[in-house]
Amino acid sequence: MKPILYLSVAALLLAGTALAQTPSSTNLGRNPYPQIGKDGRVTFRVNAPEASSLTVNLGKDYPMTKDEKGVWTATTDPQVEGFHYYSLKAGGLSFNDPATHSYFGMGRWASAVEVPGAPDAEFYTPKQGVPQGAVRAVRYYSAVCGEWRQMLVYTPAGYEQNPSKRYPVLYLQHGGGEDETGWIYQGFADVILDNLIAEGKAEPMIIVMVSGVAHPAGDPAADAFDDMVVKDVIPFVDARFRTLSDRDHRAVAGLSWGAKQAYDLGLGYRELFSWVGGFSGIIVIGEFRSRPAGYEDPEKFAAAYNGIFKSATWFNANYHLLFIANGEAEGSHLKGMSEILKERGIDNVFYQSPRTAHEWLTWRRCLKEFAQRLFK
Repeated sequence: MKPILYLSVAALLLAGTALAQTPSSTNLGRNPYPQIGKDGRVTFRVNAPEASSLTVNLGKDYPMTKDEKGVWTATTDPQVEGFHYYSLKAGGLSFNDPATHSYFGMGRWASAVEVPGAPDAEFYTPKQGVPQGAVRAVRYYSAVCGEWRQMLVYTPAGYEQNPSKRYPVLYLQHGGGEDETGWIYQGFADVILDNLIAEGKAEPMIIVMVSGVAHPAGDPAADAFDDMVVKDVIPFVDARFRTLSDRDHRAVAGLSWGAKQAYDLGLGYRELFSWVGGFSGIIVIGEFRSRPAGYEDPEKFAAAYNGIFKSATWFNANYHLLFIANGEAEGSHLKGMSEILKERGIDNVFYQSPRTAHEWLTWRRCLKEFAQRLFK
């Protein structure tokens, strides 16, 4: 289940040229395009002689130009380092680039490029000599949803070799339009934890990733995510894997829409979780405007999540960590939320990923910072 990184021979041939372009690590096999320049511009090339027009969308539309051989080309503006979805477009239809791997994002399978150059890329880069954990795809039956479903489960290096050892568990949620595969293929969660554990910066832990789309049996319009996790997922994981099954050893986190789900689980089920993290997502209390308005109403604040914030003293004594994070380019909403919570006496940790927006490099960094604080 691990993502495979490719470096084609074309990269070596292009090294030292004026463009200094290299193929994206997301390319299939030895496909030389898309290519990424040192300035972060991405060049696409598609052989489609019968097409009358083609566009590539990476953040915005870039019309492609066709040469005499029927090869279409476009180059984007400079892109920030990290993982970016893109699509090809023709006749009003968006579709995948056959030259790249596909990733479930944008509510469908999509193409993507990985722009290199992040100064801290080492933390999500696989390394020789670092013991690797395993990622399993596991089927489980959800009685709440009335269907068989899939979860991905990361177990740390040494899990199979130490049959008597039990581990804490992090439940980790993807964002809207993605699924349980996102944190592995796009987020490199397994690589991040392998590296952190090997460096002694994170405790060995199990990570569970499930799809956030869940409906009760017979009612496709309703949401059953919380119910499914509490009644089906957690009992299944505790029975199937060697977990430490108390709240002091159970964490939940997520990105964007998954952050909202993580807050709902972590704050709504205080008997189950004591470590909570939200990446690029807000704890909504009352109406949301330029800043979380419900926080300014003492009654709404005190009533939220069945009174979880009513006593700051109680909350700080019973929750080991409330972690709030986003990308610098996402704005100040979450920093403001963190500050309001602190003003009301609620301990929390705020982290901001430099330069990045609502994207996977932000969330990789958030996981790195969050994981180092867990279960200590």
